[in-house]
Amino acid sequence: MQLGIKPVKASESFLQQQRLVNDVSHELRTPLTIIRGYVDLLESCGTSDPDLFKEAVTSIKKSAQNMQSLVESLLFLARADQGHQPLMKVPVDLDELLKKFVESYRSPRVQLSKLAPCKILADAEFFKKMLAAFLDNALRYSPPDTAVKVELTTSPGTATLKFIDKGVGIPKEDCEKIFDRFYRTDKARTKLGDGESSVGLGLTVAKWIADRHDIDIKVKSKLGEGSTFTLIIPTI
Repeated sequence: MQLGIKPVKASESFLQQQRLVNDVSHELRTPLTIIRGYVDLLESCGTSDPDLFKEAVTSIKKSAQNMQSLVESLLFLARADQGHQPLMKVPVDLDELLKKFVESYRSPRVQLSKLAPCKILADAEFFKKMLAAFLDNALRYSPPDTAVKVELTTSPGTATLKFIDKGVGIPKEDCEKIFDRFYRTDKARTKLGDGESSVGLGLTVAKWIADRHDIDIKVKSKLGEGSTFTLIIPTI
């Protein structure tokens, strides 16, 4: 029976690797095309047009940042898959961490509407990476004139952290799939806000970090009205 199972596993592994290569290639193609296009334009036009030069530099910079984000996320997940992404959990005042994080995020569209004192056991750096992923996602799919509310409340033994947006929403059948690598609900979730362009890995990384902190994630969403990501976090 073992001989019959091994080829199936090898086949599945090959298909997963093939999908990964295809997904990465697809994600890299757009920024590389943009960079190449503007480089060719600058070569032919030079720097004689200040507006064109500024537009080219801005677009090249954003494309490079998107590629860097993709590579960093891939390396993170590769180390995680291999068990080489250790966490150093210590007691953390979540309310203080969240307050400082929102301040450092420096977006007028992020509103910390509720903040209850609580202490958790966490790796602060990984935790902030997770917070950034949820905020980036909420801003990306919300109109630029709307705010994303962040709420931290407590009950015995748990803290509840919510990210509430008034964006495009998520189809019900896609709510569980959005944490899959490179998954997008393109037909419904059009980028609206000023968040960085998605590489389809931010929520995957966030889910991995949440799982390592025993955090339960709930997603409530309605198309055209927005989404609420709720994190149920154990307290100490």
